[in-house]
Amino acid sequence: MKEKLEIIDGRCVIPHGVKEIEEYEFQGNDKLREIVFPETLCCIGRKAFKGCWNLKEVYIPRNAVKVGEEAFAGCCNLDSIKVAEDNPVFRSVSNCCLTRDGKTLVFGCKSSVIPETVETIGRSAFMWCETMSGITIPGSVQNIENRAFYGCLSLRAVAFSDKGSLRRIGADSFSHCPCLRIVSIPEGVQEIGAGAFAECPYLWSVTIPNSVTCINDGTFCGCERLSRFTIPNSVTEIRRYAFCGCHNLENLTIPASVTTIGSYAFSECGWNESIKIPGTVLLIGNEVSSCYIPEEIKDEDTLRPNI
Repeated sequence: MKEKLEIIDGRCVIPHGVKEIEEYEFQGNDKLREIVFPETLCCIGRKAFKGCWNLKEVYIPRNAVKVGEEAFAGCCNLDSIKVAEDNPVFRSVSNCCLTRDGKTLVFGCKSSVIPETVETIGRSAFMWCETMSGITIPGSVQNIENRAFYGCLSLRAVAFSDKGSLRRIGADSFSHCPCLRIVSIPEGVQEIGAGAFAECPYLWSVTIPNSVTCINDGTFCGCERLSRFTIPNSVTEIRRYAFCGCHNLENLTIPASVTTIGSYAFSECGWNESIKIPGTVLLIGNEVSSCYIPEEIKDEDTLRPNI
């Protein structure tokens, strides 16, 4: 969009004939409270309205068939999302923008209620939704994509369905959520992505199911108050920086199922002599050897420093 647009009393009307809102077009504009799109609009670019924290509502017209990633991220006062009924790609339900089949949540806002039709919460769907305090993940959801709830600064409660079909929690999906306290991940989850709960400084209790086999890179890095945590017997690998900076993580039991511990996995943790690495561990990375190494590990060739 080439022409300069006026914002009058917080309202901007995009002229008829405009087909695309370019990337970063309104990013960080704190004057914008209302945006009116023309029916000619086809595309809303990546990060086009990111950080427009005074924007209250969004109406996606019928011809807008592309919404770029993070287009409305950080619009923390956004509380109404609507889509034209005859839009062939998107639809709106309960203040969520969904794909037409209702299976993927494209983006949401602080007042969103995730419908039972949703199977995937899309990449960056609620990113920097700073005023959202709680969210319920329905049993229909199978996949939470990367950065889905990244930077939700007021998020205190995440309720997962006990009888759900959730299989994957993507990388950085709940990273930088400083108000998050307790997380109970349901049975059936197979993958928790790298950095999924990183930099959640007040997170103190996490329960993970026996379906998880790997604690990924930096999953709980920077969770300073994490103290209630049990590694299930299904876990075989603890990757790099997994618990780095978890100062209160003491008396952690590493089960005999674990065979690999990555570099700096427990760097800056509250280690003491009661925490022991089992003899089943064959590969140990940098800065782990300072912890208790069992006598069962005698072959120095098995201690690889670069994992």
